Amino acid sequence: MYAMQYAVPLPADYDMRIIRDRVARSGHLLDRFDGLDFKAYLIREKANGAEVNEYAPFYVWNDIDGMRAFCWGEPGYSAIVRDFGRRPIQDWTIVGVTTGPGRLDQARSMRIATRPLPAGVAPAQVIENLTSDFLASTGPSTVRRVAAVDVTTWTLLLAELSTDLSKSGGEATDYEVLHVSPGPQS
Repeated sequence: MYAMQYAVPLPADYDMRIIRDRVARSGHLLDRFDGLDFKAYLIREKANGAEVNEYAPFYVWNDIDGMRAFCWGEPGYSAIVRDFGRRPIQDWTIVGVTTGPGRLDQARSMRIATRPLPAGVAPAQVIENLTSDFLASTGPSTVRRVAAVDVTTWTLLLAELSTDLSKSGGEATDYEVLHVSPGPQS
């Protein structure tokens, strides 16, 4: 399994209704996309206290074939390239995904935290200790929890999709969820 995210930074005075309308109009196109576990359509808005205006979808893929089909196919990443230019895509190898009691269609926020793995230590010696409590401690508002590692930078990602509104604060990045596209098995 793989996670991926790209960020589209937008001007401070950007009308975020454009993104909201875009997702309302076309978000369903990835519902039940082959290979997808879920796609969360995420935004941050200066008007709601965020540092920046940003559109930053987050994906969890069950297999590389689905991810590849999205990245080079239609519907897919081509729409982002046409409308916003080709953005770098961050990707992580999944350590684990936990499903909570919340449903994908109830998701309202996503919190994403990253941190470097300890230097000089084999990943096998630290990954379970850094992720097991996070993956096991879902609450009543949890939809999904994702733990993953970027193996090019050895950075840990801990993400929670939640039915609660964004908490804001700390070292994590908080996003509003506009829509979640479920995969074929979700």
